[in-house]
This record gives sequence, C-alpha cells and structure tokens, in this order.
Amino acid sequence: MPAEETSPAVVLRARDYAESDRIVTLLTRDYGKLGGIAKGAKASRHRFERKLEPFSHVMVHFRRRPHGQLVFITRAEAADLLQFRIEDELGRIALGTYMLELTDTLTVESGDATDAYQTLVSALGVLSEHSAQTAIRQAFELRALRWAGFGLEFAQCRVCANQADTEAVYFVVGRGGVVCARCRSGVPEAAIRLRMESAAALARLGAMALEEVSGATSAGADGALAIARFLNSIVDRKLRTADFLDSILSGGT
Repeated sequence: MPAEETSPAVVLRARDYAESDRIVTLLTRDYGKLGGIAKGAKASRHRFERKLEPFSHVMVHFRRRPHGQLVFITRAEAADLLQFRIEDELGRIALGTYMLELTDTLTVESGDATDAYQTLVSALGVLSEHSAQTAIRQAFELRALRWAGFGLEFAQCRVCANQADTEAVYFVVGRGGVVCARCRSGVPEAAIRLRMESAAALARLGAMALEEVSGATSAGADGALAIARFLNSIVDRKLRTADFLDSILSGGT
C-alpha cells in the first residue's frame, strides 16, 4: 500500500460523487495541485473534521493510487491552520471565488505551487478581514501572474528601461509591460494607453505585501483593462467568475 502523505491545502473545487463521496481539487503547499476522492466525506465527521468545500483550509492526508489520476483522501482536519471567513458577505464570496478560479487556471496538476499556495492563503486571509476591494483584486492578480512566470512591469519602459516621465504610458500585452511615449512609435503592437496614475498604482500594488493592500489606491479602468487583456492572452477561456466580480466591484475603490 502506498505511504500516506500529508500537506496543508486549500480546496479549490468540490462536487458530490455517489451517495457520500466528494471529488475535490486541492492546492497543496507541498505537492502542488491535486485531484482527489474522499470516500465517505459527507458522512464521516471523524475522518473529515473539516468539510471539503471551496475555501476550506485543511491538513489533508492522502495516498496515491497505482492507477488513475485522483489521489485517495483519507482524512482532512483543521489542525492549527488559518480558517477563512468568506461566505458571510457577497463581495467576499465574489472575489474569493475569483481567486480560487484564477489559481486553479494558472496551476497544473502536481507542479510546484508553493508560491501559489502562500499567495492564495495570504489573499484569502486578507479578504476574511476586509471587504472586497479592487486594490485587493489587482494585487492578487499581479502576484498570481508573477508566480505563474509572468511578472508584469509598470514602472519602467520595456524598451529603454527608463522610468516614464510623461502623462501616459502604453501597456503592450506581448511585452508584458509598458513602453514610454518616446518609444511607442517604435513598437508595432497594439497597446493600451495607461494614465501615469494607473501605472503607478499597479507598480505599488505589485510591490506591497498583501496584508498592506486594503485601503490602497487601485488602478482605474485602464489598469484593469491591461490586466484583463494580459490574462486573456495566456488562458484559453474567460474566467466564469470575472463578470460577476466586475459587477460587484463596479463603483468601488
């Protein structure tokens, strides 16, 4: 029998299977993203102290199966892990669900996901203490893109590497950052015009600790569009939760 393995994990997705089982997608700290089946999860409170629902933060125990992609989850418990308070407010639900979906989209099964796990845990912890805010969303998006290998640049021109000193810069999706007004004519790709205030806000949000982001100034609609266009360029489908989150945050900070 395969040895039992253990890791802290956040439940990204879950669905019922048969009468009492659950099939879940977990983002683990130590083993990356895993799909698993929890036999009797709906009936056994002894083995499954924590419900295997989205947002659950659990110490998961599992065994790998000789055949098949799903691991066999034997236990899930709270241990001393931070528990998230997301489901008591619609804005938190919308933003938290978006965080789960974006994380799920940018991670691969069994790939290294330590940074992804730490970022998600920090972001959900912040969201548990604060209302949903555009600044929190944008800071999370920038960090998610960074650990996925796409660090966006909003402070320096991608062509000349100088700090922009004009009233606007231009975000070029294919270059993963901005070009200054002086270099724009030499860049043939389409670009999104960013006010300097929006570019500066995104640069700050990308550098701040997530715990410091609440109440910070977010980028405007132009900055949000830049991030959205970049995300659309690297994922093969539109995130299901994005439109609902947009409607919740419209008119917010």
